[in-house]
Amino acid sequence: MKPTSRLAGVLLLFASSAALPHAHLERASPADGSVVSDAPQNLRLEFSEPAQLATLWIARDGGPRQKIAPLPQRPQQQITVALPQLSPGSYVVSWRVVGADGHVVPGQIRFTLSR
Repeated sequence: MKPTSRLAGVLLLFASSAALPHAHLERASPADGSVVSDAPQNLRLEFSEPAQLATLWIARDGGPRQKIAPLPQRPQQQITVALPQLSPGSYVVSWRVVGADGHVVPGQIRFTLSR
């Protein structure tokens, strides 16, 4: 193999590893965009890699955000957190996680409680 071919291969390897995505949400319960008839007791977020949940809020119908605590103290791929008592309405849950690569990644889901 020519030195230039080896160098090109090494550069391609570094470029592809640098393009790997940060921790991203793979699944949520309640699911994003869902309509649920029973108030969920917990929020479950499943990420592509272990992530440290730094902040978590919930807001109803565009109202003020309510901070949710306590949060897990260590990085987890699947995070479950107790939700406050919810009344019917549309909700947005937003968060910030720190991925294994140290990057802070924000996210949010929306769901509606119908009764």
